[in-house]
Parts: sequence; C-alpha cells; structure tokens
Amino acid sequence: MYATTILAWAALFVTCLSAAVLPAVGQEQTSSPPASPAAPLMASSDGSASTPLPDSSHSGAAPAVKAAVFRVKYISDKTVYLDAGRNADIQEGMKLSVVNTPPDGVINDGIRYRGYPHVAELNVVSVADTSAVCDVISTSGELQVGEVAFLTPGSVEDRHLAESAKETEDYPVLVGFTSGDPADSELRASSVEGPRVGLESPVGAARARFGFSYGGIREGSLNSTQLGLMVDADITHIGGTYWNFAGYWRGYMNTNSSTTQGAPTTTLTNLINRTYTIGFAYQNPYSPNTFGFGRFFLPWAPSLNTIDGGYYGRRVGAFTTVGVFAGSSPDPTSWSYNPDQQIAGGFVSFEKGDFDSFHIISTTGVAATWISLDPARQFMFLENTLNWKRFFSFYSSLEVDAARTSSLYAPGQPGASNPTGISQTYNSAHFQPIRLVTFGVNYNYFRQLPTFDPRLIGPGLLDKYLFTGLSGDVRFDLPKHISVYGALGKSNASTDTHNSWNEAVGLSFGNLFRTGIFLDLHYSKFDSSFGSGNYESISISKNLTDTLHFQLLGGNQKFASTFTQNTNAKFVNATLDYTFARRYFVQGMYEFYSGNALSYNQWSTMFGYRFGGLRK
Repeated sequence: MYATTILAWAALFVTCLSAAVLPAVGQEQTSSPPASPAAPLMASSDGSASTPLPDSSHSGAAPAVKAAVFRVKYISDKTVYLDAGRNADIQEGMKLSVVNTPPDGVINDGIRYRGYPHVAELNVVSVADTSAVCDVISTSGELQVGEVAFLTPGSVEDRHLAESAKETEDYPVLVGFTSGDPADSELRASSVEGPRVGLESPVGAARARFGFSYGGIREGSLNSTQLGLMVDADITHIGGTYWNFAGYWRGYMNTNSSTTQGAPTTTLTNLINRTYTIGFAYQNPYSPNTFGFGRFFLPWAPSLNTIDGGYYGRRVGAFTTVGVFAGSSPDPTSWSYNPDQQIAGGFVSFEKGDFDSFHIISTTGVAATWISLDPARQFMFLENTLNWKRFFSFYSSLEVDAARTSSLYAPGQPGASNPTGISQTYNSAHFQPIRLVTFGVNYNYFRQLPTFDPRLIGPGLLDKYLFTGLSGDVRFDLPKHISVYGALGKSNASTDTHNSWNEAVGLSFGNLFRTGIFLDLHYSKFDSSFGSGNYESISISKNLTDTLHFQLLGGNQKFASTFTQNTNAKFVNATLDYTFARRYFVQGMYEFYSGNALSYNQWSTMFGYRFGGLRK
C-alpha cells in the first residue's frame, strides 16, 4: 500500500512535469521562423566571393502534404487496423473519426467538411511501418472494413508539430571562425554541429488527468472523512526515451470523525479501484531489456493477476524472453486473494508470429507466495495463448503447487497438508466463423476454494470463477451495435458434493435508439462448492455533451456462502464528470450499498487538472 502511494505521488510529479514542458515545446515548434536574410556570399577555393548555388530543398516548390485520410483494413472486436502507419507520420495517442464511404467515392482531406455522420471515434495504440492499431473509443454506427478514417484537428496539429521538430534538425545556422576576415570566414552551414538525437528517437505524447478529492462514508453510526488522489495518465516516450507511464489509480486516506471506533469500511468502489493498473514501463525495440514497476499485469503471464512491484525481462535470441518479478498482490478478483500476500518468481517465455496471421506466446515459470512474510505457496505456472487471424483463439493457464503445510487453502484447518498437484487451471477456445458470431468452449478447475472478495460478484468481475467444469458460450454482434451473449455449463469441482447447471445471459447496446447511450444488462445464476446465488446488473454511460459525461452501475446480488455473512446486497454507483476551461474538471461520485450485514453510503467530490485530451 505504501509502495502504491509513493508511486502515485511519483506519477503526479511526472504528469505535472509533462504539463509544464510539453506546451512550451509546442510553442517553440509552432513559432514563426525569422525572416530570411539576403543570401550570403560563399567563399570560393581561391578566396574570392561567388554567388551561392540555388538550394533545391528550399525552392519554391511546395512540400508534399501527407494524407490525413485512411482506410479501415481490418476489424477485431474493439480493435481497428488502418492501412497507414509511420509512413503517414501516425503516432500513438492520435485520434481519428470514422465515416462511411462517401456515395460519390471521392476520398480526400476535404471529407471531414462534408458533414457525414461519424460512425466511430478511434485512439491509436500501436503503430507499425504501414499500419496502425486503434482502440474504439465510442461508436454510433456499424464499423466495416473499407470505411474512411481521418485525423481529428488536434491530431493533425500534433503531426504537424512532430514534422516541424524533424525539420529543425536541418536548418541554416551561422558558423564563426576565430581567425580571418569575418566577412569571408562566415558561411551558412546546413546542419547543427554537436550531438544529435537520431532519426529513431521516438516522438511521445502526453495525456493525463490528476485530481484531489474530498468525501466521506456513512455506515450506521460510523462517519469517516476521505481525502483522496486520482491519477489517470497515458504518457509515452517520456523525454524522448522509451519509458512510458500509463494507467489509472485512485487512493483514499480515511479519518474517523464519529465516536464509534472501528476499521474504515472497504467499499465496493475502493475494491474496484484496486483492479486497475498503473506504472512505468521501458520497452525499447533496439534493446533486449524490458522493465516495469507499479501496479501491473505481468506481460508474459497475466493469469497471475495484478502485482504491486516490479519486473525485468531480457530477450535471448529472436523469440525467447527470460525474466523475474516480485511484489505484493492487491487484486481482490484473484482466486488466491489475500490483502497481506507477497509474491516473487521467474519465467521463460517464447513468442513468435503476428496477429495478422498466426501468433503464439508460451510462458513457463515458478513462483512463491508469503502471507505477512510467512511461506504459503510454491508453485509452477504455465500460460499459453494462440491466435490465428480473427478466426480462432486458444488460451490456457495452469498452476501446479508443491506439497505444503499451510492454512491458506484449508479454511478453518490450520496446518492442514496439501499434496503436490494441479491447484487451478482455466482453458478457453473461441471460434469466429463470421464477424457476427463467436462460439466458445471453456474449462475451469479449482482444487481448493477460491478466496476472492465476493462483493465483486455483482459488478461481473468474477464471472470466470462462477462456472467450474465445462461450459460453452456464444456471442452475437448484431448490426446497430447490439450484442447478445450467453453461457451455459455444469459445475464440477473437486470440492463439489453435487453437479449443478450454471447460466449467464447478457444484452448490450452500443448506441441505444441513436441516443448515444451505452447500455449493458447482465444476469447470472450459479451453484458450486464455494457458494450459490444469482445477480442482475445494469451499466449505463453517456456523453451528455462534449464536456459532460455520466455513468451508472447498479445491481442486485444474492450469494449464499461460508465466505461471507452478507448474503443479499443491492448497490448503485453513479459518477458525473464535467470538463471546463479546457484544462480543468470536476467530478462527483455517489455510491449506495445495502446488504443484510453491510450497508453504507459513500460520496466524493473532485477537482482536477487535465492535459492532452484524456478523459476517463
């Protein structure tokens, strides 16, 4: 917890530094160049003056203007691939708007002014030489291959600034000598002497929000005040390096203000905040080393859930990476969750191929955990992911524990012995014959009871644990951004006394009745060894205006289990976010939670600063 708080203050320093530096850099790059003086005389070999030859690079011919309009060449779930990349000076973090192909078939930079309705808004997350990968920020229509994407005005300006920065590497300067006649010994050079950054130096982008919050929790007669800090950042290539900082973090400091003493309530909002990641990462395509520290998923084995700590990886050869990691494990959605748990280990990973054809990544490692520095587990983990274009994907994770004596996996039986064997495995295969439908088969197994926080069942963050044994799922992505999905399976864990059917169904609207509202409805019924019950949840979000965003999450959860006495709970969480004066925002949050063993109200207000266009 202390490490995460220190990281958050470090993140705040980086965001403030980026906010101060980047505007100054932008102003320097966009300032008008001084008027060019008359062309100087050039010194000939015999010392006489001569007229300089014309410079073709500074002739009256206008420089070639790079296109700002591109085509969508491939779509995979919430990812869009464009037919241009570095060759068009596209950078990570740029924004694009997507429209349908115009009826007249005329595609040029003027398409942005024709008033065509926007189908989607995109954010560039990865760039190759001739292609770019984008996340879908929002949609108001159906995305299709061949549609037209064009850079937003802000991204066009970002690209112009990057091009201007490159041009400054080759501008005329006056060079002076210490002897000779100044009129004859001064000449105009074509480049700046001294160290150069290099053509491969990355051009970064900085988008971030940080804010301070004040709020409170009321639980019966217990009132507490909360002071908080929020950091939401996406800063790439910091200072022209290959260091990146990205993620979301929100923390609170509680102060009891009532006469009733007790530990501060860990609310549903606080638990969800622990599932986000944030941290620094070093990824240099020209270096075999990779670093990261913060709250992260281990890139080569995300099945270990989030870790507060650090990792180091080193490429050995073309396809292999070896590395180590260590930290605490704060993720309450982990099947082996304990708030006082630490973890450390090493791994070997093999990766080959690309997502345009065939791609495989296979990781094997060993790790050990401690509970308050007392040894708990020693295990081997294996994780494999295989993809073939968009048609087929396979995922498998497996953990094999060494024999041990520990109370962690034998609740109520301290000192119980656990033999060597498979402790957990999850396997999933999905097939997408056409873009509208995806079929899946899953197998989930636990040898011991999981220890996740059951309050996260209602928000849908624990669905993968509710179905043990074999299950199947199907998803239909219909026109108008409507999706229907469902799953059916029979519980069959080693600790089950009987088999039972589990089921889940859901319905989502990406643009409900063309109102811009995103709506998701979900229902799940489950029965297994660690508990039985059902839950219904609803999620709604909408941009009320360009600067006002609303989000609501609500649900009703029934969970009968020895894990908790809170067997019935209803919850509502609402957030309103408003941006004003371009750089500032305010946010209000209210949560209502009512259960038979736990009930509270939580509220908070936040004031913050933003730069670079990032909005959570």
